[in-house]
Amino acid sequence: MYELFDEYWWLLFPLAFFLIFAWNSFMRYKQTKAKIELLKTYAASGNEPPAELIRRLDGDSDELGGNESPENSGGTNAFLIILFAGLAGVFVVEARYDILGMGEVAYFVAMIMGVLAFAFLVGAIFQRGYKS
Repeated sequence: MYELFDEYWWLLFPLAFFLIFAWNSFMRYKQTKAKIELLKTYAASGNEPPAELIRRLDGDSDELGGNESPENSGGTNAFLIILFAGLAGVFVVEARYDILGMGEVAYFVAMIMGVLAFAFLVGAIFQRGYKS
């Protein structure tokens, strides 16, 4: 079992990324569900819900993830593009100079990181063109 983590330690980066994304999605779901339950409470009592609550439900803003609208996600995408492009560069340097002894496996890791950086770049380009 130790050999698995010794040779494929770099898989922890994408795994952690996906776990963080799943946790944020789950928390956003729970928060939206709580807001809907609050609206149901207002409706059952016959009261008008506050305008702020309606505005938060209509928009994509939330306290956990900030504003996830296409207009305001540029900073997050820029960070992820730079992060994965930088990691790809680090692994290319490692493969070229064999610093850690990973050999040609580092080129494969660099390709994965490069594809992720490219995917975030394309996502940022398409989000900028999206207007709802």
